[in-house]
Amino acid sequence: MKKVLIIREGSLGDLILTLPVVQSFKKESFSVSVAGKGIYKEFFEKYSEVDKFYSVDSSFFLPVFSGEKTQEIINFFSDFDIIIFYGSEKEIAGKILKEIFKKEIMFHPVEKDKLKIHIIDYLLLPVEKILKNIEKTPVLKIKKEKERLFVIHPGSGSKDKNYGKERFFEVVKKFKNEKLKILLGPAEYGDFEWWNEKIGNGNIVKTESLERIITLAGKTKIYLGNDSGITHLFAACGVKTIAIFGPTSPLVWSPRGKDVKVIFKKVNCNPCNELKMKECKNKICFDRIKVEDIINVINNLK
Repeated sequence: MKKVLIIREGSLGDLILTLPVVQSFKKESFSVSVAGKGIYKEFFEKYSEVDKFYSVDSSFFLPVFSGEKTQEIINFFSDFDIIIFYGSEKEIAGKILKEIFKKEIMFHPVEKDKLKIHIIDYLLLPVEKILKNIEKTPVLKIKKEKERLFVIHPGSGSKDKNYGKERFFEVVKKFKNEKLKILLGPAEYGDFEWWNEKIGNGNIVKTESLERIITLAGKTKIYLGNDSGITHLFAACGVKTIAIFGPTSPLVWSPRGKDVKVIFKKVNCNPCNELKMKECKNKICFDRIKVEDIINVINNLK
């Protein structure tokens, strides 16, 4: 059996968006290993088709990124037939890989502000050169349960991508009779008391662990959120997903899935790059999205 190693640093969302690469290789009977941030190791080994996950921030892997060529690292890489590195051959890790790996290696750096096609399609470009059967939708294997919740995640890794808790609450008020849960990640913990006053502690779920989020996803009928890694997670779990996009491009970053709906209003200044997004004081891209627009999409999915 041929072995491929996929090196992809990045966030939870970045790794979920890389799953079609994993799935495409698995479809053609490869053994697939992924190297990424160690905090995601157990999650991806348990819920995806990844055979083995290596921590790029471990003491074993760090020499690659610091420019050291240990015999242990040389032996490790020699076990693979193909390496796909989503980085540049000019960076330290790329130079080391070129020196010690003499089989097939593909460098495919990701420059987020320069992407013109969907990120999944971009990540698959090197794969399409060597495989015939390509998967384009991320899949996480979860256990579905009978309880059917309506989950709203009002945050993301960047407050500049958030529709706003006040507007999310307007949505909540329209669906107060649903089995509703508000999902708060570490970036939103400061809003806990605000939400507690509005809907009560029993309707709030803090995301201390990915395991808890996966369990919640298995009970969820409809999910509503911003452009975030958690939104990609719910979509990959097969949940009916509504994603609100403002300054970022759904053409590039929208979640993929059978029941995914994207809400986006084109204005003269979006999508914008990260710097412009942070400097923007008046996000008309979000102002153009009315609560009624979201309610209509939710009702059509129910």
